[in-house]
Amino acid sequence: MDGDYAPIILVFYLFAIFSAYWAQETGRSPLLWFFLGLFFAPFTGLSLLSKNSAEASTQSAAEVT
Repeated sequence: MDGDYAPIILVFYLFAIFSAYWAQETGRSPLLWFFLGLFFAPFTGLSLLSKNSAEASTQSAAEVT
């Protein structure tokens, strides 16, 4: 059982890549979000979702008025 960290490291790496891509698409620093995603994977995901949700609701409110 020692040394079975490869799948965990792969998941964190893939999450970091996803965070960087999402940050780039929303006008944020991809490098910063890559490292945040690498080290704080679950928390970074929740933060990106929260920021994206806040921006989406602001844009939809602006479109209504």
